[in-house]
This record gives sequence, structure tokens and C-alpha cells, in this order.
Amino acid sequence: MTKAKISSKVVRARGLAIYELEKFYDYIRTIDPELEPDQAIVLAAYVLSDLPKLFQQNPALTERIKEIATSLKLKNAR
Repeated sequence: MTKAKISSKVVRARGLAIYELEKFYDYIRTIDPELEPDQAIVLAAYVLSDLPKLFQQNPALTERIKEIATSLKLKNAR
């Protein structure tokens, strides 16, 4: 199996996602400072896994995601 080449845009986007995830689990540790770093990461993953349910329960969040997606696509089209 050959590896597909990953574009530099995808690499930068992944880096941004990792950076934001690190900020999020740091925030989780402010809620419960006794959590170990690995525990905060697992909790962050749990929260991420529940996000679709949160969006389904809050249509305004879904609409905001759509607005941001449209904005990103418009920037790409320029």
C-alpha cells in the first residue's frame, strides 16, 4: 500500500486542531486541577465524541457551523 501525499494545507489544519485541543484539555484541567494530563485528554476526547449530539440539541450551534463553513469556502474561492 502506498501512502497518499498529504497537502501542506491539511498538515497546517491538523496542527491548528492539535493546538486547539491542547488548549481545551488545559481548560478542562482548570475545571478539575487534580486530573492528570492523560485524563484530561481522554475527557476532551469524550466531549468531542458527544459534540454531534450537542449540535442536534442546539440548532443555533449547527447554524453557526454552517456559517463558518460558508465563510471558509468563500475564502477558498478567492
